[in-house]
Order: sequence, then structure tokens, then C-alpha cells
Amino acid sequence: RQYSSSSSGFITTGRRILTNAHCVDHHTQVKVKRRGSDQKFVASVLAVGTECDIAMLTVEDDSFWEGVEPVTFGSLPQLQEAVTVVGYPIGGDTMSVTSGVVSRIEVTSYVHGAAELLGIQIDAAVSDLTK
Repeated sequence: RQYSSSSSGFITTGRRILTNAHCVDHHTQVKVKRRGSDQKFVASVLAVGTECDIAMLTVEDDSFWEGVEPVTFGSLPQLQEAVTVVGYPIGGDTMSVTSGVVSRIEVTSYVHGAAELLGIQIDAAVSDLTK
């Protein structure tokens, strides 16, 4: 059975796109587009980390990368530090951006794998993919 889905990702250094592993589970073809554009590009899945729900993609077409600035990641936030969450929520048709503060940092069991990983809880409203 064939189906399609939408999700968010971030362009990182080295012509890579960071997204969630559940977004490319059982993929046969992955297409990506830049925000604000309708043009789709075929992407290759470079790596999938099911246990941490992270996947890394790339696009061979040079025109996809023209004029983009990769996201930069800082250090881990501290308790009560202000953060911004960007994503593609369930039931939405567009990107969502919300802000909050870090309310908890602890090692926790992760829903997509058998590993215990560092989890950061925030007080911003985001979709709960565990339901």
C-alpha cells in the first residue's frame, strides 16, 4: 500500500538535512522542498537512527542548496532557559513555531527505540506523537 506524509527538517552543514526517522520509515522515495517553494527534489536517505528518531538526508541537485544558510546548533539549554520549537504538527498544513522554557532535563525511555536518552521537556504546546 502506498502513502505519503509531510514532516519538517533542517538544513545542516555539509549539504545535509536533519529530520525524524519516523518520517522516512519504510520509504521507497523521499522528496523534499524548501519552505515557501512548491518545487520538490528527490532526496537520498544517508542514515536512520530509529532509537533516537533522527534521520539524515541529502539532495544531489545543486539548485536545492542555492541561497540556503545551514542551521547552527548551540549547547544544551539550561533549566528555565527560553527555547523555540519549530515543527510540522499533526493536523496542521503549515510549519508551527512556538516558544517556551525548559522545565526538565533527564534521561528517559524513548518511544521509538529501546534506548534511554537525554530528554528535554519544555512548557510550549507541541504535538504528542505518542498518542
